[in-house]
Amino acid sequence: MIEAWYDGNVTGATTVTTAADLDRVLDAVAAMKGPTLAELYTDGDPEKSWLEIGLHGERASLRYVGDDAPNGAHSKGGTFPLPPGGEVLYYFMNNPREYPDDAEIPVDVARQAAHDFLSSGGQRPSGVSWTEQDGPL
Repeated sequence: MIEAWYDGNVTGATTVTTAADLDRVLDAVAAMKGPTLAELYTDGDPEKSWLEIGLHGERASLRYVGDDAPNGAHSKGGTFPLPPGGEVLYYFMNNPREYPDDAEIPVDVARQAAHDFLSSGGQRPSGVSWTEQDGPL
């Protein structure tokens, strides 16, 4: 089970237990205006592993934190040029979060990674290249 946080207009998290639940969350995030993030917490506990997924059209980004990446790791793609503003920014409940310049990956790869995160019980998705963060979150 994971808890998804993504909508500042909703009190509380959305509980995700099935692939269909996760698809509903990801579809809702994808339908939001601009580059939008969802945070997925294993068992609803931010002290356990979690995955942040950003969706924006064909582009996506990921950040994972868990025992094997306590400082976090970002998706590594380099598939897309920088956005017109020159920064890779995604928004979590209207708050900007900057990502590395090469963090964007194809949306289908990110969505599959979110499904892998759910089905593995919070393990780091293996179908993505990752860049480890150097310092604390």
